[in-house]
Amino acid sequence: MAAKRKFKVRVRGKVRNQLLRRGGVAAGVTAGLLAAAWLAGYAVKNSRAFIESRLQFRPEAVDVACASADALGSIRELASAAVKKPLSSGRAEALAAEIKRRHPGLASVSVSRNFLTRKASIEAEPEEVVAQVLAGGATAYLGVTGRLMAENLSGAGEAPFAVELRGGPGAAPELAAFLAELKPLAGLFYAQPARLACAGNGRDCSLWLRDGSVALWGEFEFTRLKILRLNEVMKDALAKSGGPLRADLRSFGEGKIFVSALKQAAPSKRTKAAGAYR
Repeated sequence: MAAKRKFKVRVRGKVRNQLLRRGGVAAGVTAGLLAAAWLAGYAVKNSRAFIESRLQFRPEAVDVACASADALGSIRELASAAVKKPLSSGRAEALAAEIKRRHPGLASVSVSRNFLTRKASIEAEPEEVVAQVLAGGATAYLGVTGRLMAENLSGAGEAPFAVELRGGPGAAPELAAFLAELKPLAGLFYAQPARLACAGNGRDCSLWLRDGSVALWGEFEFTRLKILRLNEVMKDALAKSGGPLRADLRSFGEGKIFVSALKQAAPSKRTKAAGAYR
């Protein structure tokens, strides 16, 4: 039986060279991609601190604007401590909250950043005070929004009469609006107001006048008209019976004002003012 012939495969030189070149290109591309990926990871890892330091806002200066001299020094102290330190948006909000915590008499506080000038600014606006009040046995300041505050940063709010708020509520917005309307009209009364005492919710107010009379005020409406009609009724009643008197304006919306002698224990004669005063 004839032995099997063995054949040896030979690659032509030209073809062999082409295969080698293709393999070299593929290996080179693979090696290049691996090197690029490694270099990218290395660059990101080692430049992270640099990028974060460039992106972080560190103010070169912090400007402060506040109309209250009492709060200005404290705010500038906090502003100085923030210079050249990271001031993110969250940190800016925390800084504004700290300023309001220190000064509850501020109505608003804003902290802004300028990335072009590398400066920050703080703007603080005091809340306008309507009146100083005695609330729960302690002195407080009634803001225009009805907030009771421990400080007066607006430099205003002195009423021409004392204000007492019984019950020590956290807020009395209706009373604040009423006082803002009443204060400039105080000169219209036939006798100057001496003291305004109200319940904790700001309603059920009694207004004591300097002649010893008292007016149970009722709703916070028709303020100017109430004063004018009260003057007419009280002058007439005082001429007839003397004083001091008690005037009940709680039914004023129905056209009624009841007047009685203040010191009488028994039910006294009551007079009804004619007409509706709307």
